[in-house]
Amino acid sequence: MKSKSGAAVSVDRPAKRIVARQPQRKPGQVRFRKLLEALDQLLANNNVQDIGLYQIAAHAKVPNASIYHFFPSTEAALLALAAVHHNALLDLSKGHLPSPPKRWQDVFRLKLSEAAHYYNHHPAALRLFLGANISMEVKSADISQTYRLVDERAKLLDHYFHMPEIPGWRRRLATYFSVVDGVFGLSYTENGTITDEYIAEAHQAGIAYLRCYLPELLIPREPSI
Repeated sequence: MKSKSGAAVSVDRPAKRIVARQPQRKPGQVRFRKLLEALDQLLANNNVQDIGLYQIAAHAKVPNASIYHFFPSTEAALLALAAVHHNALLDLSKGHLPSPPKRWQDVFRLKLSEAAHYYNHHPAALRLFLGANISMEVKSADISQTYRLVDERAKLLDHYFHMPEIPGWRRRLATYFSVVDGVFGLSYTENGTITDEYIAEAHQAGIAYLRCYLPELLIPREPSI
């Protein structure tokens, strides 16, 4: 654009996110998954910044041209893998409990334990989401994931309990997830895993925060027939 004097003025535009090219045909889908599995395996034992596209291709035993066909950059590959783990964690969050909970605190305790179990059985997810060298793109994707988790947790609570009207409830739940992630991240930094002690700490910290907004007891809904 130009200023009033006619001189050119530069305008900073947000950088366009470079994402993976999603395959449409079955052979491409198989190779795409193979490359993501290779990246997942590499991340189990290597830092994010130490992995490049050539390494992923070599580990997957596919030509370099194949990986460039799907991933224009390592960042795009990391984002694609992050999406896989994000979707798996979201599916866990959506699932109903084995039996109706008597207290809202139990919903958070059980779902937190499920998430910790998933992390501990997927080292790449631990490194991607809780490691010290998380990329800005993955961090941005994490923020979007948090609000997907928020919406599912709000639905789950409303399924089991008569929920009161809480101003800013969505933001409160987002803060809860951030608190839990912070404790999980500390455990990963210290132990390379999420220990039982830190699972308990994360639950206590999260519930203590939510008690600022939720009453100690909520009225359960009648089970649907």
